[in-house]
Amino acid sequence: MSERASVLICTYNYAHYLPQCLTSVLNQTRPPDEIIVLDDGSTDGTPELMKQFPEIRYVHQPNAGKAIAFGRAFSLSTGDIVCHLDADDYWERDKLERVLRCFGRNSKIGGVVHEVSYVDGSGRALDFPWARQHPTESLLLTLDECADASFLYPLPKMRGRFFGVPNTCSLRRAFLEDLLPLPPEVGGAVDGVMVAAGLRYGMTYLPDALAAYRIHGSNAGFGNVASTRETICMWEFLLANPNFRRFLSNRHAELLHAKILERKAYLASRTGQKVLAGAWAGLRVPFILAANRYRCNWKQLVLPAACLLPIKRIHAKPQRSTMAAHPQPADSSPAAVPR
Repeated sequence: MSERASVLICTYNYAHYLPQCLTSVLNQTRPPDEIIVLDDGSTDGTPELMKQFPEIRYVHQPNAGKAIAFGRAFSLSTGDIVCHLDADDYWERDKLERVLRCFGRNSKIGGVVHEVSYVDGSGRALDFPWARQHPTESLLLTLDECADASFLYPLPKMRGRFFGVPNTCSLRRAFLEDLLPLPPEVGGAVDGVMVAAGLRYGMTYLPDALAAYRIHGSNAGFGNVASTRETICMWEFLLANPNFRRFLSNRHAELLHAKILERKAYLASRTGQKVLAGAWAGLRVPFILAANRYRCNWKQLVLPAACLLPIKRIHAKPQRSTMAAHPQPADSSPAAVPR
């Protein structure tokens, strides 16, 4: 018997993009068994728009943030395979068929992740040189081999690897539910938790762009303060969760702790808040790396000073909802976890 597939879409004021997103899921060569749209308090006409899609289960709730919205969508779903999709992105027609084929070939993998094409708010293609730097063949990604990857400032001669875009995750239901519920503070870093969940059992990486990732004015950008805070919260949650921690070696746990400290120092240097704590966090990173036989990036050496110098800081704007922000590649991809 083939496994049932659920598509979970959390949205907040994305009525402009939802039609293309939903149409791309409805037109799959292998249709999903259920589609759930969890509206986190939209005020832009999303409820009226959803009347055009009676075949999709639509649930509206007061604004609570993406972590809460995703948790509720998951609890309402029934699929053996849970597929995540952001409301401003869309799938290629054979995305689900290709993904489910991977699950069918290997009953033990935790999930599937793949590449994307990048488009702007109007759907025009965007080209980034770094987006082409990935393998051309399928791979099996594991938690252990990505322990030293996804530092904010990459380590010299790092051996770890992670490929793919976290928000393309599809997971076996049973391999995600033991990490739920999520703290509200995780926000848009939900993608990273999904990657963490899947990597515990191995994830199949597909090098093909099976979805479009939209970059527009409402997305979080590189170095976004709110996104960095969500990533720190996500890592701390995972490190404290026994259902994740037991999959980590002591070395892996120490490297994950170093990533948390690095982000805290970076956050202090950007905002001018908790600068003493940030400088202390930054000072500890090189020592943890050295104890695990890694060299640090030179930028990590200057982070403590950057926290204390009287330089111009940015001022983080309060977010009404984390739903409107894509997790940035530097923060939420399996950096979110050890990637």
